[in-house]
Amino acid sequence: MTSNINPKTIFTGDNLPIMRGMNSESVDLIYLDPPFNSNANYATPIGSEAAGAAFKDTWTLSDVDIMWLDLIEAK
Repeated sequence: MTSNINPKTIFTGDNLPIMRGMNSESVDLIYLDPPFNSNANYATPIGSEAAGAAFKDTWTLSDVDIMWLDLIEAK
């Protein structure tokens, strides 16, 4: 079966509706990165060994660096 999706396509959003529209033979990789846009900021308590270490679980497409998109396109 041939793919019904153009190669090198990046999808964002809920994977189930997107994948239901794909031919199963066209999928090589599904990458999930939980906690799935919880819109939370995870910071460590002041005074802990990890103080200052934190991450923000919010992002937009503008966070995708053009360099990475160029790299994907080149492959």
